[in-house]
Amino acid sequence: MKKLLTCLMIMIAASAMADSLMQDTYYLDSITYEDTAYSGGTDTLDKTDAKVVEKNRSNNIADFISKDPEISMKRKAAFGDSGDVLSIRGMESKRILLNLDGRSISSTGNVGGNYIDFGTIPLDSIDRIEIIKGGSSAEYGNSALGGVINAYTAHPAKEPELSIYGTLGGWDNADDFHNVRAAYSQQFGAVGVSLGVSHQQAEEYLLNNDYESFHIAPKVYLKTPWDGGELVFGYNYTKTRRGLIRTNRADGVPGSDSDPNLAGFNTKIYGDYPLSSGETFAGGTPTPSMTVIGDGAYWTKIRQLLDVKYSQFLGQNVYVEASAYKNIEDRTEKNYADIESRLLAQTSPMDNFDATETAEGDLVLDRDVEVDRSYGFKLKTEITAGSHFIVAGAEQKHLKSGGIDVNYVDTNYNSAVQNGWKGTMSDSGGNDARTDGLFISDAYSVTERLTLNFGARYDVFDSDVEGADFTESAVTPKLGATYAITHSDKVSLFVYQNYRTPTLPEVYWNSQSNAGQIAYLEGGLKPEKANAIDAAFRHSFSRDEFIQLSAYYYDVDDYIMHKSVPVSLTSTKTSWAAYNAQAKFLGLTLTGAHGITKNLSGNFGVTYQKTEKEDDPADPDNNLEKVDYIPDYKAQAGLSWKITEKTWLDVGATYIGEREYAINAEDVATLDSYTTFDASIRHKLTEKLTLELYADNITDEDYEESWGYPALGFNMGVSVKWTL
Repeated sequence: MKKLLTCLMIMIAASAMADSLMQDTYYLDSITYEDTAYSGGTDTLDKTDAKVVEKNRSNNIADFISKDPEISMKRKAAFGDSGDVLSIRGMESKRILLNLDGRSISSTGNVGGNYIDFGTIPLDSIDRIEIIKGGSSAEYGNSALGGVINAYTAHPAKEPELSIYGTLGGWDNADDFHNVRAAYSQQFGAVGVSLGVSHQQAEEYLLNNDYESFHIAPKVYLKTPWDGGELVFGYNYTKTRRGLIRTNRADGVPGSDSDPNLAGFNTKIYGDYPLSSGETFAGGTPTPSMTVIGDGAYWTKIRQLLDVKYSQFLGQNVYVEASAYKNIEDRTEKNYADIESRLLAQTSPMDNFDATETAEGDLVLDRDVEVDRSYGFKLKTEITAGSHFIVAGAEQKHLKSGGIDVNYVDTNYNSAVQNGWKGTMSDSGGNDARTDGLFISDAYSVTERLTLNFGARYDVFDSDVEGADFTESAVTPKLGATYAITHSDKVSLFVYQNYRTPTLPEVYWNSQSNAGQIAYLEGGLKPEKANAIDAAFRHSFSRDEFIQLSAYYYDVDDYIMHKSVPVSLTSTKTSWAAYNAQAKFLGLTLTGAHGITKNLSGNFGVTYQKTEKEDDPADPDNNLEKVDYIPDYKAQAGLSWKITEKTWLDVGATYIGEREYAINAEDVATLDSYTTFDASIRHKLTEKLTLELYADNITDEDYEESWGYPALGFNMGVSVKWTL
């Protein structure tokens, strides 16, 4: 096995000059060149372009990569927001594929799904993270219109690897939040084991939004009797409890904070908490039991990910891999009565809520939601044949959600409101869809300097959602070239198509909203298809010093919008819906890193992004010409100073430009631009023990990532890390 991997490393080094610039790779803390650095497959990473970075106080992958100029965040809460919080080049989470060791982590359920749950991957278990921006890879195809995030756990080595990390900090008190995590791995002959554990907890910064999460992820690696074969079993368990944000606006509309013109919109109800909008329980008819949030309302989510993978080297030129996975995600939801807010929600003559029949704090909603029951299979092979590196395979994904079990609902609290609900809430069954994909690509090294990439993918989507049974398919070609102009200069150009089928929530809300109420939904929902161009030029001054210019253009046909829309343009009645529009994305990004002195280095990144939204039937006056929340400009800069052999100082600044967002069918909000500063100082107490002091948002900048939800102000903390 060692001889085989050595040959692979030589092959990789020989072709390094012509590797594509479409991928960023981050090695966390250190780069390992031992056999165990390769967790499967002929890894084509050019290590001269890899970035070695510290995990330190990042809680999850989203925190870790948020400084990237082409990645935008729109978190409502500082901790535990598992909604659609991240976008790459303007494409949000449902257009991004997050993989852990090759298996999808994205949630697919139709009741509160449609997101990436970053909390399921603690960083101390991760060896490296790869970010493929755009859809140039034929392997990932469907659901990867905006890009792919590949996270890889460290493969066990003969010597044990153990790390323990803890951080404590706050905005008001020193213990407002903590994060403790540990990772262990070791190879015992033919058996290897790894284990990641973490616990996070945060007090409420916004009203009622406390958070706690526990995660454990054991994995077993078995070497087979056949040389170069390995069988891996993985299990990933996460339990999260999150309090729903209660509105702190005295606007008299507790179930909806979408009108900033209402009196009291900018007036606090509770002075001890920031002025913010509230949340509602995801999925289901918008009834008071789900939209009028009381004190103590929360959901608890348990997510289990099971996977198995068998990999085998066949000689020195062929690698094969077969894998399967299963998702099990359940959420328990509970709401409690807020009598004053419930009385304010009486906007319909049919509403017969009696405040004497329900007491303050009474349980008004208790239901269990089977969010995700998806499973899938994948077969992949990698072949080196002369100057060709061929990747081919097939995959099948069954996107499934379970049912909803209503244990209790207060029919008095839940009585009819605007949409005519009668107080009851029924159980419901699940929905499912299936995607099948075939892919093949060839990286052909024409010369030592020139590599051509050819690829194609075939996807079939079959929906079995009630009221939306349909089958769609598409072939998407990929073409690219990378040329090493000199040893220090490299350029890549990719032209391709990409295809994204609707998610279960999108299919569901399209099917539920087209029953004659919204005319433009009656034609059903079409998959997205994009014509795209990615280009990049990189000049390397040395291994760690470079400057890179990247550009992209995506023209997306049948771009799927998913939001609350007016049932008619003259009515105040709204309904959640998913429908097609048109969208374009254009961007230009400059990044770089440079050693200023022997002990002082700097890095920077700046991007210009332009988005266009057209033919939006829910916005016939084109009030919002852009895609929601994407800043025209984003920039970051940082300095790292090695003060002594044991002490480092890091400082950074991040600028986010103005962002626009449609807050309702007629009004557009503009989020102000802002700049934040952060700093940290690390000191190595011993060879195994490191202490860090840090401060975020040093100037206490007042800003929002998501409209109506103020971000965390100045906060600071201390962390300690011990490694074996």
